[in-house]
Amino acid sequence: MENKNKFELAAVDLYPEIMNIYGDRGNIIYFKYRCSLYGINIRIFDVSIGKGKEEEYGGADIFFMGGGQDAEQALIYEDFIDNKKNILTEAMENNKIMLAVCGSYQLLCDYYKSKDGKEIKGISLFKGYTESKAPRLVGNIAVKAGDLVLAGFENHGGRTYLEKGQDILGKVLKGYGNNGEDKTEGARTGNFFGTYLHGSFLPKNFAFCDYLIDTALRNKYRISLEDAVQINGVGAADNDFEINARKDIKDLRKFV
Repeated sequence: MENKNKFELAAVDLYPEIMNIYGDRGNIIYFKYRCSLYGINIRIFDVSIGKGKEEEYGGADIFFMGGGQDAEQALIYEDFIDNKKNILTEAMENNKIMLAVCGSYQLLCDYYKSKDGKEIKGISLFKGYTESKAPRLVGNIAVKAGDLVLAGFENHGGRTYLEKGQDILGKVLKGYGNNGEDKTEGARTGNFFGTYLHGSFLPKNFAFCDYLIDTALRNKYRISLEDAVQINGVGAADNDFEINARKDIKDLRKFV
C-alpha cells in the first residue's frame, strides 16, 4: 500500500544497548508512537560504538541518549568524544533536538568528577559540572517547566551544578533534581535538553513529547504539529491513559 503520509522525521538513539538504564529506550519508542498517532513517519537509527553511516544519521531531526553507570559511560566515552561530539555540536547549532538522560546529560556538561577525584571531560554543550557524592538521590520527582509539570523517577549519585546563565529544564516541586540543593532540574541549550528524569520520561510526559514533535516539524517543514495533524486528516490524540497513569504516581498526585 502506498504511504501517503506527508511528513517524516529521523531519530537517532545513541548507544541504546549500553546507555539504557531504567528503560530509557522507552523515550524513542514513545516518540515513535506519538508520531504514528499524528500520521507522521519516523525513521530510527540505532547508533553504537564506531564510525559509519554518519551521512545518514548526522542530519537527523532528534537525538536520544539514555543513562548509564560509571562503567557504561567509560565504555562509550572515547567513541563519544571522537565520533559523536562534532555531530551533536553541529546538530545543536542547526536547532536540532536532543533528549539526554542522566549519565548522558552529564557527558554534555563540562566535566564529571568521579568518587576518586578523576575529572572526565564532557563536550560542554551545557555549562556546568557534575560531582559524584553520597547518598544517591532517589525517588519520584515533579518539575515545573514553563506551563508543564514534568513527572519522572530519579536515581543518581552525581550532583550537577550549572553555571549562572545556563538555562534549566525546570524548577523542582518535589524531589532532588540536579543536586538536591538549588531546586534546579536539567539543562537546556537551544533545543538540547538534559534531565535526570527516568520513567521512562516521555511516556510520563506526553505533552512534552508533543512539544518535541512540534519543534521538529517546525525545524524541518516550517509547520506546527497542529497544522500537520489537519493536513494528515487524523483526529486528536486520546490522552486518557497517559493522564490517568500520571495520577497513579501516588506521591506526585497533588503536583500532576
